[in-house]
Amino acid sequence: MSAFEIDDHARTIVHIDIDCFYAQVEMNKNPDLRAVALGIQQKNIVVTSNYKAREFGVKKCMLISEAKKLCPDLVLANGEDLHDYRQVSYKVTNLLHKYSPLVERLGLDENYIDVTTLVNERVKQKDDLKVVGNVFGASSEKCDCGCTERLTMGSVIAQEMRDLIKSDLNLTTCAGIAHNKLLAKIVGGCHKPDQQTVVFPNDALELMLSLSSLTNIPGIGRTTFEQLEGAGIKTVESLQNTELRRLEGLLGVEKSRAIYNYSYGIDKSPVKSSGKPQSIGLEDSCKSISVEKEVRKKLEQLLNRLLVLVAEDGRVPKTLKLTTRKFDKSNKTSSRETRQCNINPALFAPNQSNKEAKIMTTVMHLFNRIVDMKKPYHITLLGLSFTKFQEPPSARNPLATFLRKDLEVQSVTNIENQNESEEVPERKCAIPSTSDLEAADVDSPTPSPKKLKLASLVSKKRCFDNCYEDCESPSKLKVADLSLDPIACPPDADKDVFKELPREVQKELWDDYKRRKSNEINFCSSQVKKAKPNTLLNYFIRNK
Repeated sequence: MSAFEIDDHARTIVHIDIDCFYAQVEMNKNPDLRAVALGIQQKNIVVTSNYKAREFGVKKCMLISEAKKLCPDLVLANGEDLHDYRQVSYKVTNLLHKYSPLVERLGLDENYIDVTTLVNERVKQKDDLKVVGNVFGASSEKCDCGCTERLTMGSVIAQEMRDLIKSDLNLTTCAGIAHNKLLAKIVGGCHKPDQQTVVFPNDALELMLSLSSLTNIPGIGRTTFEQLEGAGIKTVESLQNTELRRLEGLLGVEKSRAIYNYSYGIDKSPVKSSGKPQSIGLEDSCKSISVEKEVRKKLEQLLNRLLVLVAEDGRVPKTLKLTTRKFDKSNKTSSRETRQCNINPALFAPNQSNKEAKIMTTVMHLFNRIVDMKKPYHITLLGLSFTKFQEPPSARNPLATFLRKDLEVQSVTNIENQNESEEVPERKCAIPSTSDLEAADVDSPTPSPKKLKLASLVSKKRCFDNCYEDCESPSKLKVADLSLDPIACPPDADKDVFKELPREVQKELWDDYKRRKSNEINFCSSQVKKAKPNTLLNYFIRNK
C-alpha cells in the first residue's frame, strides 16, 4: 500500500522546552543551590536534576540510593508539592501568548506555539533574514514554497521568546523550529541546554533517520514499541519499509497511518490552544494505610492543597472524584478504584464557612463506598480531584448579589444525616410531601409516564400563570413572602433595604429573582418526569 501523505510546509511551529524545570524553579527560590549538584526528590526517586548533577551521571527517575552513589554530594530538594512549579509554568505560557493565541501546553515544562500568522506578517517587512541558533542537516536545497524564509523568521521569533522568558522569569529554555509539531519537538532536543535548532523540510527525513530508537518519536510509547519490536520493526528505517497494510493489521488503521507518517517526519496535527485544565487533582502514594484516622489525615492534607489550586484557577467545580489504590496481600497485587459525586457549587462561595469540613464529609462518604471499613484494607495511594468546572456567578448584577441571602441546596450527605424527628416542610411545585411519597412507595403503583408528564406540564403552567406566587421552590421559600406591592420583594433579599431602593432597581431585582425561580421550577419538573420512587432525597439532588 502506498505511501505517506503529501507534506505541507505552510506553518511555522516553535517548541519551547524549559531546561531542568523543577531544578531551575528551586534554584530561583534559593540561589545558593546554583553552585551545587541538585536533585529534585519525590518519594525515593530523583525525578530531575540540574546539569551539575547530570555531569556525575544522575538521570531522571533514578533511585536516590543510586544517585547518591554516583554523586555523594548531591543536594536534594523536595518536589512533591507541585504548587510553585504550576505557578511558574503558567507564567511561561502567558508570556508565549504575546506571540500567538495558539499555544498548546505539554506538561508543565513544554509548549507548542503556532507563529504562522506572525511570521507571515514579518517576512513581508524584512529581506535580509539570517537563521538564529543551530541548523540541523547540511542540505543546501531551497524549497520553492517560501518555507526557508518562514522558518528563518521563526528562529528569530523563537529567540525573542526565549529572551523574554529569561529576562522575566530567569529561566533558560531550548527551542525547536520546524513546519510541524513533530519535527519541532524532536529537533529542539538536538542542542541542550539553553540553545535552539531549526530544521528545514528538505532535512526532515535525515532527522528522522538519525533517531536511535522508535521510542524517540512522540506518539510511540512503550506498548506500541513492544508491538512493533515483536513484529521485527525496531528502527525508523524498518518502520518506513514496512507495508502499511501489515501495520494496520498490527495496530489498527488510524494509529498505523499516524506513526507511518511520523517515520517520514509528517505531522498535520494542529496546535490546540490550551485553555484551563478540565480537572484539577492531586495524588499521593504512601506506605500501607490501614486505619481510618490516617486515611482522613492524608485526605485532609490533599484537600487543603487542592482548594488552594482551585481558588487560584478561579472557576467553580461541580464534581468531586476520589481515587484509591488498594494492595491485596493475599495475591500481592494492587488495584486502583475511583468514585465521584456531584458537589454543591455554593460550597466555594467566598463567605462559605466550614468549607473543608463539609467537603471532607463527602470525601469520606466516597471512601466508604470504595472500602469496606469492617474488613482489613491496605491503601497505598490516595488522590482527590475536582472536575466539570463552571465560571463563577456573573458580576452583571452586583446589587442583587449583595442583597441575596445564602441559600444552600441540601446535599446527599446532609439529608442522610438528618435527625428522623426533624420536621420537613410541605413541598409544592410538583414536589410531594414526605407522607405522600411514603404512601406512594408502599400502597400505590408507579404512575404512568403519560400522567407524570401531564402533571409536570400542569404544575409548570400553574407556577408561571400565578407569577410564581403559588409555587414553592426547593429553597424553603414561603408563599407569603412573594406578595409585596407594588413590586414584590424577592424572599432572598433584605426587605428593609429593598423598600428604600428606587422602583427601577426593585424591578431589576424582582426580574432577576424570577429568572432564578424559573430555573428552580424547571428543575422540579424534571425531577417529577424522572419518577424515581425513592425517598425525598431524589427531589433535592441535582444532575442525577
